[in-house]
Amino acid sequence: MLDSMRRGANTLPAKIFLGLLTLSFIGWGVGSRLGASHSDTLATVGDTKITLGEFQRAYQRQSQALSRQIGQALTPDMARSIGLPQQTLGALMADATVANMAAATGLGVSDERLAQGIADDPQLRAPGAQSFNRDYFAQLLNQNGMNEAMFIAERRKEELSQQLAFGLVGGLTVPKTMVGAIYRYQNEARDIRYLTLARAQVEPIGKPADDVLAKWYEEHKGEFRAPEFRAIEVLALTPDAVADPSAVTDEEVSREYERTKDQYGAPEQRRIQQLFYATPEEAAAAAARLKAGTNFDRLIADAGSRPEDVDLGLLARDKVLDPAVAEAAFSLALDTPSEPVKSSFGTVLLRVTEIQPAHTKTLSEVAPDIRKAIAAKAAERSVLEVHDEVEDALAGGATLQEVASRFKLKLVTAEVDPEGNGTDDQPVAGLPDQAELLKAAFAAEEGGENEPLSINHSFIWYNVAKVTPGRERALDEVKDKAIVAWTDAEAQVRLTAKADEMVKELKAGTPIDALAGTASVEVEAASGVTRQAGDAGLGADGVNAAFGGPKGHVAAVAGPDGTRIVLEVAEVVNPPMPEGAGEAVDIADRIATAVGQGLYGQYLAAAQEEFGTTVNQSLLNAAIGAGNASN
Repeated sequence: MLDSMRRGANTLPAKIFLGLLTLSFIGWGVGSRLGASHSDTLATVGDTKITLGEFQRAYQRQSQALSRQIGQALTPDMARSIGLPQQTLGALMADATVANMAAATGLGVSDERLAQGIADDPQLRAPGAQSFNRDYFAQLLNQNGMNEAMFIAERRKEELSQQLAFGLVGGLTVPKTMVGAIYRYQNEARDIRYLTLARAQVEPIGKPADDVLAKWYEEHKGEFRAPEFRAIEVLALTPDAVADPSAVTDEEVSREYERTKDQYGAPEQRRIQQLFYATPEEAAAAAARLKAGTNFDRLIADAGSRPEDVDLGLLARDKVLDPAVAEAAFSLALDTPSEPVKSSFGTVLLRVTEIQPAHTKTLSEVAPDIRKAIAAKAAERSVLEVHDEVEDALAGGATLQEVASRFKLKLVTAEVDPEGNGTDDQPVAGLPDQAELLKAAFAAEEGGENEPLSINHSFIWYNVAKVTPGRERALDEVKDKAIVAWTDAEAQVRLTAKADEMVKELKAGTPIDALAGTASVEVEAASGVTRQAGDAGLGADGVNAAFGGPKGHVAAVAGPDGTRIVLEVAEVVNPPMPEGAGEAVDIADRIATAVGQGLYGQYLAAAQEEFGTTVNQSLLNAAIGAGNASN
């Protein structure tokens, strides 16, 4: 259905109807009879049929709408992964359910009412138009892949659905007590006083005794396990490897430059200074000072700024974010201040301090790049020829080393783990297309023959010469690293114990200021903390802990960068809920919509079960390109 053509979407029945179309597929996903008929009937709800053509049109519209939202074409695999086929068919089955209910209960929409509703809908008018225009309406339908008959049918379904939704849940109200409880939960504010204990509070930490380290290592030795290593030989045949820029003639370079000259142009760029003013009056007064002889640099200084503070940089027109600023700046003469400019963020004065004219790079500037590009393009064709020769040589018993020497290619040898690190724990350099190569190498057999990888006009041959299985390391192999890790862990144990001891003292009545003095740390404060807004110093865990009890509540939680936070709730403020406006109304609306969606969804599911539903799963799979796989 056309989102841009919906009306009444802010009413509760409309929200419920729109929100629940996709839920209705539960009725056929679980209890439907799955058919395999050869007709074009894809699904049925009672006596109402949904044809393959109807589904394909709706599916195409939904795919196109999603493609516009995400800014790229929606592939069939992507559509299936997000359940779009089920959602589309679910919406059609919801429409069919409503049609059956309308027939059973006598609901209907007259042609006159439908026509009047379309004519009165402002979303079906051209921007700024005060009345309905059939030509614009036809254009809008065409843009959305519909004709008039299809749209009227869709509109009639929506009218019926909203009638049904209004009859079921229209006028649904939420208890004031529930709204108040949610409002208080969201807006309760707390003032928190807290201490941050860093590692310095528990240092120095001496080296562990041998028996202590040995016991700790036994419990954590999995963290020090040596990964599997593989000794591999890698030979890459790429366009760059066989390209010969010296073989490209000057004439070829010149012809390519003339053909692609437009892409070597650089637009005009200007260095722009921008001074903000709080009001248009202040900007006008500053402009008057400029006309009276004050220079722009004086205005910058009077604003408490430096030239670099107001410099937007050297920019092309399309790189200036505000269109009004771009228009004004690119109309100025060098070093001439502007009149006040009304930008998106306030009134500004501008000055251009540097202008770089538009220009096109010369042939001599870009010739080396063009030569390389021509050579690389030519090499893409020769890569295939060399590939065949390499395959013939390997089939004849040549080794990768021999092939590398013969074709003047680089052979890379390395002992590497699955993450691309060597035995020294440092990344291994020089591995082509590392992610794909390692994935293949660690799936290959030691000493086995492997098909070359084909990636981006390139081929990669590889051998696994040796496999060294992963193993547990003895403590002596990693003792230095183990001591560092034990020290880090011990610091956390001591910090946690210290923080827990402070919590006990706070609960016993010791003031937090006294604890801060003993620990030589500052008491920090966070005021007006809410569950939604949080606080950067406390972090998410600290905020959650702060709301774990009433005024006077104390807690200790993990802080950032290995710290521990000890906090105390100093004050709790519950703001009164405004009556009949603002957030309270939004809360009531959200709850009513959620409750209504739940009721309407249950109603649709029960109605579908009563009418009976079928889905031709084979036809659906064929329609969405899913083979025989279930969706």
